[in-house]
Amino acid sequence: MNITTDFNKYCFEIIENGNSICKLTSDSNSIGKTNYLGDSIEFRTKDNWWERYQYSIIKNSKTIGSIKFNWLLDSIITINQKGLEKKYILKINTLKQEFNLYDDNKIHLLKYKKTEGDFSVFEINCKIIKQPEEIIDLNELIIYSYYPAFLIMHGTLINQMNGGG
Repeated sequence: MNITTDFNKYCFEIIENGNSICKLTSDSNSIGKTNYLGDSIEFRTKDNWWERYQYSIIKNSKTIGSIKFNWLLDSIITINQKGLEKKYILKINTLKQEFNLYDDNKIHLLKYKKTEGDFSVFEINCKIIKQPEEIIDLNELIIYSYYPAFLIMHGTLINQMNGGG
């Protein structure tokens, strides 16, 4: 599975076997939107200024989870579906230039790594290490977990364009 990321168009697209699974557009600041299997999925920043870097995950107009960042830029993703709450952590490995997703039992599920492309348009390989539990669709989990990676990469790109390291 591959993810095409295009910061010029503020979007990423999940591709499996040459077919588009979904395309998410985002202003890379406060909102992201997509449709997947007839469901609308949105990411919105929370309203209060002290929650600026916290996002609500909204599916079909109902809040089903959240994304929070810690000081290491790890993303803590909480999903409430089918009456169960599940937590995931997306860790960034800057030396290897990859993101790794773990469940709350520290089981490694997914790895995102850049494979080709230039500065703002590139392809990410999504390697499935272990299938997640049945309570969540794999592609939905990829949408929920790649969105914070997209935000981190966008912030890094903006920082580099502004002369930062």
